Amino acid sequence: MTDDLREIISALFVLAGALLTLASAIGLVRFRDTLSRMHPAAKPQVLGLVLVLFGASVRIFPHIDLGMLLLAGIVAVCTAPVIANRVGNLAYHESVEDGTITHEAPVLEKFQASEANRKNEP
Repeated sequence: MTDDLREIISALFVLAGALLTLASAIGLVRFRDTLSRMHPAAKPQVLGLVLVLFGASVRIFPHIDLGMLLLAGIVAVCTAPVIANRVGNLAYHESVEDGTITHEAPVLEKFQASEANRKNEP
């Protein structure tokens, strides 16, 4: 593989990773509550980081630092879902305690009310 082709492939992966990370940052700003922010904080962020690391590893392929990039990618992929899960559980329990989220299903209540109205009609 020529150096120019390697540079182009590396730049494309880094650009794709940067765009995913930008989309994740926009999602973090746009969503209101913590439970909605969990998805853009975890999944696209990690995929963007992995793409940037892959682009960097294509660029420095025969160098010894390739192992460090691989280790950073593995740590990010393994820890981000766990952290997002813990933050989501904490935010959910805090929301239940302060009354922001209830366990009642409003859709079910509407359905039961419409069923009761249907039974009362002649």
